[in-house]
Amino acid sequence: MNTLPAVVSRFIDYYAALDTQPPSALAELYHADATLIDPFGKHAGLFALQRYFTHLLASVEKCRFAIESPLHRDDRFAVSWTMHWSHPRMAGGAPLELPGCSMVQVENDRVIHQRDYYDAGEMIYEHLPLIGWAVRGVKRRVAS
Repeated sequence: MNTLPAVVSRFIDYYAALDTQPPSALAELYHADATLIDPFGKHAGLFALQRYFTHLLASVEKCRFAIESPLHRDDRFAVSWTMHWSHPRMAGGAPLELPGCSMVQVENDRVIHQRDYYDAGEMIYEHLPLIGWAVRGVKRRVAS
């Protein structure tokens, strides 16, 4: 028996097949006044989210999330996830993985606020020819 709130289940289902979702599907998950914050910026309102997701998914070949068991309480939940994705201009189109997590607040059975945490350098910058070399070098120096 599923004991998760409906919005959490919809969130997991939506992101599990993100690359197959039409932008209009966001209206079933996000509040009209929702805010999404990630390492690349802040997007406020359903229309801004739809535009952002359309732009993000325009050229990816694959983008799906494997989501761990969520933690939820009252009007908030948190999930850790691994994004499985590929882009023809990143790593030669090879499959990539990116770990991260989302902290989510719900209002009226819709996501009203979401903050995503992940390493933007690992996602993009490390896969660019010159910048990637520099980012990986900095990470090696800091780790040693």
